[in-house]
Amino acid sequence: MAPPSVPSFQILTRKKRQLSGFTTIISTVTSIDIGLPIVSPTSAGTPAEPTPTLCGETGNFTLGFDDTTVGPDRNGILPINGMTNPYHHLFHANGFAYIPDSWEPYPAVSQPNIAMFFPLAGRLLPNTPFAGTMLPGEIGAGPRAGVNAYWFDAFSGFFGCALNGVVSCTLRISGYKYDSTVQKEVLVVQQSVHIPPCYGYIRCRLTWIDFNADFRALSGIQFAAYVDGSNIPQIFMMDSLSMAWSNNTCSAGILRIGRR
Repeated sequence: MAPPSVPSFQILTRKKRQLSGFTTIISTVTSIDIGLPIVSPTSAGTPAEPTPTLCGETGNFTLGFDDTTVGPDRNGILPINGMTNPYHHLFHANGFAYIPDSWEPYPAVSQPNIAMFFPLAGRLLPNTPFAGTMLPGEIGAGPRAGVNAYWFDAFSGFFGCALNGVVSCTLRISGYKYDSTVQKEVLVVQQSVHIPPCYGYIRCRLTWIDFNADFRALSGIQFAAYVDGSNIPQIFMMDSLSMAWSNNTCSAGILRIGRR
């Protein structure tokens, strides 16, 4: 077996030569093996500089609707506060509102508020400063739908229907993605689930809904509740939407953390 190779070092040697009465020095290069091990800069104690992979605002987040104050109520009238857009970088369609769970048969999963959607109150309950071009019941990037730094994955949430406590409802969840070719959001995924009634509105609990695996890299997600077998939209409640940013590059994270 041939011996392992070792590095060669070159040694510059000089020889004198007498040419026609002049003395010249001729330089030659000689290679010799001295048997030293090969040592890389890292193993020699010089670690490589770490490269940052995450910057700014990245990863998972939850919309809990709790970082605002609702109320107080006046003469027994339900206090309703429209959403202030953007909320956690996302926009909410007209009709979404913060509701204190003290007014709800469904206790909030995260205290003290839940979100409620009033499908017929878009003009009576406008959100600010932008929500006009969004679909009813939509949460999403809104006017920034074409910027993938504001695209998100949606995993799950807690929901309830404001019906009569006897009839169940159907919650239709639709995922949209911005299409640069047609320059608008297009439907890419849809899921329908049944939410059971809370009989007599006693000991009610919001129902946890697990979204299917195709609700990824969305520019918008839309919720709509209906009485089973009907196409009439109903009021629904939601809380603790589990989500994540789909673009976690440094540039996207820095863009998000620098804006509302």
